Amino acid sequence: MAIKKLLEHPQPVPARIAATTLALAVFGLYSTYSWFQWRHYLVPSWDLGIFAQLAKAYSQGQAPIVPIKGEGFNLLGDHFHPITIALTPFYWLWPSPATLLYVQNGLVALSVYLLIRFAQKIVKPWAALTLGLAYALSFGIQQAVSVQFHEVAFALPFLVMSLGNLAIMRLETERGPFLRRAVYWAFPLVFVKEDMGITVLAIGLVILWRTGWFRTAAGILFPLASAAPATLTQRSKTLLRSWMSTPAVAEASLLTLWGLIWPLLAIGLILPYFNTGGVFDYSDKLDVAAALGDPLGAFAQLFYPWQKSATLGLLLLTGVLAWAISPIAWVAVPTLIWRLLSPQEGYWEPTWHYNLVLMPIIFTALLDTLARAQAGTQVPARPLGKGPLAGTRRSLLDGMKHQAPIILPALTLLIALGTLPWQPLAQLGQPSFASSTLSLTDEMKAEAVAAIPQGSTVAADLSVLTYLVPEHTAYWIGHSGEPAPDYVVIDRMGSAWGSNPPSSAVAYATGRYGSAAYLPYRTIGTIEIAVRAD
Repeated sequence: MAIKKLLEHPQPVPARIAATTLALAVFGLYSTYSWFQWRHYLVPSWDLGIFAQLAKAYSQGQAPIVPIKGEGFNLLGDHFHPITIALTPFYWLWPSPATLLYVQNGLVALSVYLLIRFAQKIVKPWAALTLGLAYALSFGIQQAVSVQFHEVAFALPFLVMSLGNLAIMRLETERGPFLRRAVYWAFPLVFVKEDMGITVLAIGLVILWRTGWFRTAAGILFPLASAAPATLTQRSKTLLRSWMSTPAVAEASLLTLWGLIWPLLAIGLILPYFNTGGVFDYSDKLDVAAALGDPLGAFAQLFYPWQKSATLGLLLLTGVLAWAISPIAWVAVPTLIWRLLSPQEGYWEPTWHYNLVLMPIIFTALLDTLARAQAGTQVPARPLGKGPLAGTRRSLLDGMKHQAPIILPALTLLIALGTLPWQPLAQLGQPSFASSTLSLTDEMKAEAVAAIPQGSTVAADLSVLTYLVPEHTAYWIGHSGEPAPDYVVIDRMGSAWGSNPPSSAVAYATGRYGSAAYLPYRTIGTIEIAVRAD
């Protein structure tokens, strides 16, 4: 009986312990994955090296100059992510690119804990843990962890805190404080990345809608014909008083403006100012004028090519469709629009880190739907008709109200588990991945990194580039314009070369850096190292 009572009515301490335990387990799971990935020199892109150089610069009290992107390249001119300064103490304590992997895993785990705590206020404890686990195993989070650190991971706890307050307010009689908390937690999102501003704008509009003020404003501005006549000036004054007196309306309006201003400032002023070319490098990723000029064509582009529809279908399925009926679902729309209208095919896929920020939106929207069911708001107060069907309709709606908080969390977990074999965590079942023993290729790369003297400048391909960051000034070998480095590292089997690697590191370095002469330094398996002779 005591266990049953605990399951149905969680006490504060056991509820926190349960949420903390699952969050720590999630951190352990993803950190295990990250450890094996780092151990075996599996680096999907140069992004981890880029952010590691940023964190290294911040930890030394310097501007975020990132040589991997080019000589003297200030990363504040690439994307607008001032929140990444929060990486400084972590990198200062443990100066390794791997540190950033665990920071990202910690942000995921924190968002899991927060989501569960909100869910515990809406559904039974087991259902809250089920939702938390489904969120933790969702494809967006798995894919983001597998492609290693990106700044958007900082958005997770802020999104859960903001949208989670919107969800639980349905069960509260005094809604003003929850609406204000939703506003306050959304403000920092603009500092995560330049495109998050439009997400903040969407959150502000959703909060305004939830205050009910739009309906009040419409009634004031456009009164019924039977109402006493009022001048436009009187109606405007009444509207202003309503705007100031309705809880959270002023704050939500400010948030909406805040979300509009910061992307304009970032893209129009800040990024070009710090960019070495004086431009926003990603302006070609979305043609806004073309979309506005052909709205029907733009709408069709949201679904075709078909991988876009596949991604949308997977997103809908992740929240068992029910999340889409919540107003919170509108927060996902700006991100989906700019991604699906972009000519960049990578944005259309359910891979990489592009779906990460959608996961807390989906699951808090699902919580909002469940809160609505718990509050009984989906059962109309008006009569459901007359005759024998009226009772049947009410019985069905009542049944949905009571069953949804049980069925929907279970389905979300089933979907997450069902897709697991095709997601990155499945690699933990592969002996070649989940092994602490270095392969011959791993040993070769480790030896190559150790062969480069500390403090030297080195240009390398992706095979060992990220691992050179802590003790060297590392350049991406594919860029032009940087000074001739002390060492050049080429892995003939590296992904940078495809099936056409250079004949030798010396020949490549001499041809690329014509002002300097290079000599053979070391050959380690498929890796060749050339050293500058002068």
